[in-house]
Amino acid sequence: MSRTYRRLKHRYEYRWVLHEWSYSAPFVELVKLDARSPEGRRAIARFHSDAQRTMRGSAPRWYRKVFDRSLRNRNNAQLRRWINEPGYDPVMQPRHLHSANWSWW
Repeated sequence: MSRTYRRLKHRYEYRWVLHEWSYSAPFVELVKLDARSPEGRRAIARFHSDAQRTMRGSAPRWYRKVFDRSLRNRNNAQLRRWINEPGYDPVMQPRHLHSANWSWW
């Protein structure tokens, strides 16, 4: 089933798409765009393109590196404590491919 056929009569709510943040010197303000203006059309086109970051995307590389490093450090600390205290029961956190992505969103 093609994308256009699936979404033939689908209506989108562009209220959050037509907002743009303006970072002027001391203030941050919300600017509303007109859907018929060039900026509004550009925002709507970006919303419909695949260039927009969504929940399906992955976390940034820097975050995944930090997350994986902290997980390794926690597991190493548990292992070191178990080696020093044989009666200690270590609780290791398993690494999953998507763990950083799940914590990012």
